[in-house]
Amino acid sequence: MRIIVVIGLVAAATLAGCSSAREMARMNTYNFEGETIEFEGDTFRVYRHKSEKSLMVSPVAASQASPKFVAPLTFDQKLQSTAERYLKDRGERECVVGVARSLGNEVYEFSYKCK
Repeated sequence: MRIIVVIGLVAAATLAGCSSAREMARMNTYNFEGETIEFEGDTFRVYRHKSEKSLMVSPVAASQASPKFVAPLTFDQKLQSTAERYLKDRGERECVVGVARSLGNEVYEFSYKCK
């Protein structure tokens, strides 16, 4: 019985390792040069995928305090808004940014479609 439990734990650890390796491989499909975007006092790095319509966004630095004139956005909302601003700043104005997908330690991927 103990052997079955050990085998199960090893299999679970292996699958978890494959998952993170898959995310790392996905990160390597992005351009290495990212651009810095500031949004509501936070700083993010945005990377464009080499061949697909997707962006990778990660926080660089958090602000000390939220702006007092607006209700603070959630972290997910800031990430998505940063991706939208990146596209808008590059002349891609009619784009819809999808939901975030985690690629690892505070690194998120967004697919997008433009008209």
